[in-house]
Amino acid sequence: MEKILRKKFITFSVSIVFIVLFTLLVFINGINYINIIKIRTDRNIDAAILNYTPSNITAPPPPNNMPILAGDAIKRAIPYYFEQFVVEFDMEYNITHVDMSKCHFTDRVEAIQYANKLIGEDAGKGFINNYKYAIVKTPDLIRMHFIDCTAEFSMSYNAFINSLMVFFMAFIAISGLITLLSKRAVSVIVKGYERQKEFITGVTHELKTPLTIIKGSVEVLEIQNGASTWTSSIVEQINKLTKLIDYLISLTKLEENNIINKTNFCLSELIIESCMFFEIVATTNNKTLDYEDIQTDLYYKGDMQNIELLISILLENALKYSIENTILNISLKLINNKYILVVTNSAEDLEIKQYDEWFERFYRMDKSRNTSGFGIGLSMAKAIVTSHKGKITAESQDGKNVIIKVILPIL
Repeated sequence: MEKILRKKFITFSVSIVFIVLFTLLVFINGINYINIIKIRTDRNIDAAILNYTPSNITAPPPPNNMPILAGDAIKRAIPYYFEQFVVEFDMEYNITHVDMSKCHFTDRVEAIQYANKLIGEDAGKGFINNYKYAIVKTPDLIRMHFIDCTAEFSMSYNAFINSLMVFFMAFIAISGLITLLSKRAVSVIVKGYERQKEFITGVTHELKTPLTIIKGSVEVLEIQNGASTWTSSIVEQINKLTKLIDYLISLTKLEENNIINKTNFCLSELIIESCMFFEIVATTNNKTLDYEDIQTDLYYKGDMQNIELLISILLENALKYSIENTILNISLKLINNKYILVVTNSAEDLEIKQYDEWFERFYRMDKSRNTSGFGIGLSMAKAIVTSHKGKITAESQDGKNVIIKVILPIL
């Protein structure tokens, strides 16, 4: 029990931490991208357009005899410097001027190639490779400004890598801390659950003895004085309480011990035999069991006694809550190495949703309590399925029919 709770606690907590850290990572890098790539490059190219004066210089050497560096390196070395070039066209897109006066690392041919790729574009801004461009149109000419953004891309990339490293380190550290503290975190729940189990086990065993004595006394009275309505009613209620006690004891054992007695048996025959038994009950209540869709000769290795109890619970539940003069469908198939058992019946007051609460202990589907039962059957069904590493669900897809599906993997 403690291991299962710790696993669920760790999985849930680590998932929340991952979502929070990932959201922060995306948010921070999104802001960083907007600030560096969008705002800064927009500001730079606006400055380039505003301060532009045509020049016929092809490409001067680096200022102050500075050695030729990579594009982003020279930008770091010269404050507020960014490499740029301008290409002008007439209205027929014939090149009239190429200004390379502030460009040291891109030749004229490459500059013209960049400009030709933008022919036909509307006035505006954008990116082409590592260059930010702006197209300015006047009645007489079309001017394309290009500035190198290598440094900005490099800065944004480095910031992303650094934040990614911080993300993974924080995620690993917090996940480790959660794992270390998980035992302490679930200890209160485990203790409460253990006390609850001890209480239920103690109460059920304490109740069994007096119920046996009462039943024996009633039987003696019936022998001496004959059976009456009163004694019959007492015996009936004793039998109900005894059944409840047996259910609680079985449920407690299932939940505290997942070790099952595995035997190889024909699951198809077991379900068909159970359906034949409940078919008599169904006919008495003006209902029909349809179990033609059970795949034959399917063998399963598991706890046969508990699986038989599981089938009985599902069929009894379907008969109890289904509408009269309706058909209850039972199917069994082997799909992708998983046994799929489906029980479908019509019912009243349904909503289109999953009914996970039906598998909680003492939950009654019939809120008016017009039907007999203790609200423990489906919780036992879930315990049996869980002990076989399977899954059980209940849902209504149309608001008229209940579908209870059991998935049992091959053990």
